[in-house]
Amino acid sequence: LANGLQLAKAGDADILAVGNEVLLRGDLEESELLDYIARTKDAVPGVPVAYVDAYFLFEEHPRLVEACDVLLINCYPFWEGCPAEHALLYMKEMYRRAQRAGGGKPVIVSETGWPNIGTPTDGAVPSLENAIKYFVDTCQWAEEDDVEVFYFSSFDETWKVDAEGDVGAYWGLWDKDGNLKYV
Repeated sequence: LANGLQLAKAGDADILAVGNEVLLRGDLEESELLDYIARTKDAVPGVPVAYVDAYFLFEEHPRLVEACDVLLINCYPFWEGCPAEHALLYMKEMYRRAQRAGGGKPVIVSETGWPNIGTPTDGAVPSLENAIKYFVDTCQWAEEDDVEVFYFSSFDETWKVDAEGDVGAYWGLWDKDGNLKYV
């Protein structure tokens, strides 16, 4: 938080995110997170303050929505077992749900993606074809509907296998050695 405040005070932050999936993981209670957000807003007035988490948690935490200037939502149809052919429609619904919860506040898709290797999650199957299609569909939707999206992730992260299973290491557009996977 201290580093983020330093960047914001220097004018180097358009949005300051306080916390990433700390409610989803159970790292903090809502009241603790709200305290961090309030302290941040007091320290850098004029800089929009946001929180990053799964889209549905903003529906479950209206006090959090009230405290944020921007909602940064993580949308992973894969982790919810959605088949690739329906993933874009499902992500659009995730986005709409966050918009409804936000009551007019800006909503940015802070993370989304599809793995190319690993074990399926229900109807969601990792594959090169599914990963490419999801990426292209996401980019087209973002452009057509003027939705801000940060695509996750740039590079495969082998360390994620411990927390996410074999599929966790294969979400990148580049492999772990920096080679573009989709050429």
